[in-house]
Amino acid sequence: MALGLVSAGAFAAAGIVAAAAGAPARTLSGVVETAGRPLPASRVVLYDAGRGAPTRLGTAWTAADGTFRIAYLHPSGVGTLYVVAHGTSSAAGPAVQLMTVVGTAQRSLASVRINELTTVGTAYALAQFVRAAAVRGPAPGLPNAAATALNLIDPRTGGFGRVVASRPNGRQTTTQATLATVADLLASCTTRGPVACDRLFRVARSGRDPRPRTTLAAVLDIARHPTNHVRALYALARSRYYGPRLKAAPAAWVLSLVYVRGGFNGPGRMAFDSRGDVWVTNNFQPPAPGTDPGTGLISLSPTGSPINRSPVSGGGLKGAWWGIAIDRRNRIWTDNYTGDDSTPFTDPSFIGGHVVSEFTDRGTPLSGSGFTNGQLSGPQGIAVDQRGNIWIANHTGNSVTEYLHGNPRSARVVSGGSLAKPFAVAVDARGNVWVDDNAITHGTAGQVTELSPSGRQIRTVTGGGLDSPQGMAFDQAGNLWVANLGSSSITEIRPGGVVRRMPLRAKTLVGPWSVAIDGNGNLWVASFLRGSLTEICGVRTATCPAGVRTGQVISPSGSGFTDGGLEHLTAVQIDASGNAWVANNWRRIAPTVGGNGLVEFIGIAGPVRTPMSGPPQQPR
Repeated sequence: MALGLVSAGAFAAAGIVAAAAGAPARTLSGVVETAGRPLPASRVVLYDAGRGAPTRLGTAWTAADGTFRIAYLHPSGVGTLYVVAHGTSSAAGPAVQLMTVVGTAQRSLASVRINELTTVGTAYALAQFVRAAAVRGPAPGLPNAAATALNLIDPRTGGFGRVVASRPNGRQTTTQATLATVADLLASCTTRGPVACDRLFRVARSGRDPRPRTTLAAVLDIARHPTNHVRALYALARSRYYGPRLKAAPAAWVLSLVYVRGGFNGPGRMAFDSRGDVWVTNNFQPPAPGTDPGTGLISLSPTGSPINRSPVSGGGLKGAWWGIAIDRRNRIWTDNYTGDDSTPFTDPSFIGGHVVSEFTDRGTPLSGSGFTNGQLSGPQGIAVDQRGNIWIANHTGNSVTEYLHGNPRSARVVSGGSLAKPFAVAVDARGNVWVDDNAITHGTAGQVTELSPSGRQIRTVTGGGLDSPQGMAFDQAGNLWVANLGSSSITEIRPGGVVRRMPLRAKTLVGPWSVAIDGNGNLWVASFLRGSLTEICGVRTATCPAGVRTGQVISPSGSGFTDGGLEHLTAVQIDASGNAWVANNWRRIAPTVGGNGLVEFIGIAGPVRTPMSGPPQQPR
C-alpha cells in the first residue's frame, strides 16, 4: 500500500465517489448549515493539503438555502481535500468558520454537508495540522488524521460517523455526547451573534495562544487544551440542536474511540509502521478468559479496522506479551513471553518462552517456527536501534540478546553484572541501550542498566523511586523516564545516568506500566492498576500550558484522560497523526480476564515519526 493511499481506503469505505482517471474536472456540491438552518452568503473554499501550504482548488458562495457548488480541476499528487466555510450574513458574521474533510486527490466526495458537528470532528482529528484555516503536514500523519475524522463524522450527511455512533462506542462511552456538546457550544455562537461568540472566544483561549476570532479557531483551542476552562465552556453550550448531550461538565474535552475488532484478548503493547498501521501483541487466545497463550498478532489500519486477515499467526508466535518493535524495513518483531510453558508466570519455577517471531508488513511470517537464537528465556521488551540491531530483554534469563542488523544467526548474549529480571529496552540518541531490572518484583530494588552498542555494561542506575520498573522511554533531550509499577511513580534519569532524587507522583499514577514521549516532548503514562492515561509536562515547557513546569500534570488531576472504555492498561504509544493509543491489557486481575481492544485519544499529542528507533522524532 502506497503512503498516499493510507486514507483512501477509509474514504472509499465511507461511500466516496472516485473520479475517472484523467478526468479534467470535478464538482463538489453541498450545503452549509448552523444548527440545522441554512447559512446564506458564506464563502466556501475547497483546498488540497499536503506537506506545503494548501492549494486553493475553488471557491463559491452559498445561496439563500445554504447550497453551493464548486467546479475544480483534478489535483495531482496524494493530497488531502478539505473545505472551509468563511463567514455569513447572519448576526455572527465573520466569526463563523466551519469545516469538513472531503477526501483525497484520488477519491473525494461529490457532496458534503458542513455544520458545527463536522467542524468539531474534523478539527479534533486534524488538530496537530491546522494553523488558522490552513492544513498542512507530511504523510502518513495528515492523510491518516483525515481518515480518522470519518470515524467521528459523516461529511455526506453532516451527522455522526459510524464508528462513534455504534458499539463499543455510541452510548457505551461519552465520546459521542462530548462531540455533540462541543458542536452545540459552537452553535451557541453561530446562532446567537457577537455577544455569545465573544464569550466563547474569551473562555476557549489558552494561556499561550492569541484569542480566537472564529469558531474553527475556538474548537482547535479546545481540542489542543482539553482541560482549559472546562466548566465555563460547558455552561456556554446553550444550543440544544445536537445530541446526545453530556449531562454534566466532563473532566476534559477529549474524544476517544474504542476498537475491539481483529481478535483481541489481552493486548499487551502496540507499534506503528511507516504507513501508520497498528500492530498489537495479544496475551491470550480468544475467547479464553486468560489461560491459553495467544497465537495471533493484531493488525489494524490507522483507523482501527482489521487488515491482513487479523489476527496474523505463524512464525512461532505463542504467548506474546509486551515485546513488539518495527524496524525501518517495516518488519514486525515480537517475542513470546509464555511460549509453551504451562506454569503460571507468577510461579517461581516459570521459565517462559524461547522464541522470537518476525513478520512482513503484510503479515507474512519470516521466522519459520520461530527464532531461538541467543539463549532466549521469557523474553519481554524488544527494541530496534539506529543500526537496525534488535535488542531483546530475557526476563527469566537475566540477560539481553542482540540480533546484529536483524540477523538471528548473528546473535550475541549479554549477561552477568547487574542484569536481573530485565523487562523493557530503550535506545538513546547515541545508540546505547538501557534495560530496566527487577520488573514485576515489588520489594526488590529496581535498577536500570546501560549497555554500549557492543553490549558492554557501562553503568547501573539505582534510586529515584525505582521499584518494579516496567516501561520506559527517552525524550528528545536525552532524559530517560521510567514507569514504576511498585512505587506508583515516574523516575527521571538525566543524561550521564544522573537520577532525579524525588520521583514524579500524581493521583492518577496508580501502578503505571508504560510511558511514551510525544513529538512535543511531553510524557504520556498508562496506569495498570487505575486504568487511566496521564499527560505530564516534559522538559520543553513551551509546549505545555502556561505556568505548567516540567514534571507537572497536564491531564485532569483527579481522573486523568478517560471518557469510558479504559481497563487495566499496559501500553501507550503516540502515532504520526498525534493520536495517543492505549492497550486494555486485562479486564480483571484475579482471576485473570483478558482485556478487549485499544482506545485512541484523537489529536491530543505531538505527532511522532514511525516506526521508532531511538528517541521519538517529529515527522519530517
